[in-house]
Amino acid sequence: MSLKELRRRISSVKSTQKITAAMKMVASAKLRRLQERVHFGSEYIERLNLIGSYLGKVSQDLEIVSPWLSAEGDRDLVIVFGAEKGLCGSFHNNLIRKINQVLEEHFNAQVVIFGAKAIDTLKDRYHTNLHFSANFKKPDMQTFLNLAKAIEPLKKSGEIGRIHIVGSAFKNILSQQVYSKFLCPFVFDSTQTTCDINIFEPSPDVFLPHFFIQYLSANLHQTWLETLTGEMASRMTAMDNATRNAKDMIDDLSLVYNRTRQAHITTQLIEIIAGSEGAKQ
Repeated sequence: MSLKELRRRISSVKSTQKITAAMKMVASAKLRRLQERVHFGSEYIERLNLIGSYLGKVSQDLEIVSPWLSAEGDRDLVIVFGAEKGLCGSFHNNLIRKINQVLEEHFNAQVVIFGAKAIDTLKDRYHTNLHFSANFKKPDMQTFLNLAKAIEPLKKSGEIGRIHIVGSAFKNILSQQVYSKFLCPFVFDSTQTTCDINIFEPSPDVFLPHFFIQYLSANLHQTWLETLTGEMASRMTAMDNATRNAKDMIDDLSLVYNRTRQAHITTQLIEIIAGSEGAKQ
């Protein structure tokens, strides 16, 4: 490889290194904000689960029947949460592998997909199963609340039975666990409550349907946040590794460049000395 080609290669790798370093900084900043949202969201889910424990006791005592507490339905609904963008290491592939596994087990299920990258990967294969619009751009709490309200009449009519979700649980920056679980029918642990008297205003049969919609939307939003946080952590790690690899490559290329340059200089000196000795003779 000539000196000119080596200089061009070093310059190209340095440009790539700047891009990966910038992407790491952006991902790091976004990750901090997402971690705060995940923390607050987890506390909110805990509060909802506490309310659900009271409701579990009340629904048993009053024998309240709700479609949200039943698994009966014509088809299951699978809601999957995937990566929004690429360049996040193996995060996207791990999620897609799990999603395909779940959808193969529930081949007749209706499907909802979140995450632009996941939509691009899955829409062609499962386009006949997509019941709702899969083009959710920048979903927020209102998006999931609207989705829960759209699911409610399908649950009441028996068109949808169980609701299965696939996502990623954010543990820490280096650990994201892909998982799948049934979210509906809702099961609340009534043993968590220590209160023997539960007072609801309005009455439980009026309160329950609104609570179930809120509970479903909050859990979907939290799953989306944790999946997005895991993606951002994976991207930050991947860009950090790419930046380090670029530095190592620059060092190796610089070493080759200096050796090649020194060899050219030595060759030129030998030729000059040989020419000088020849002129003397």
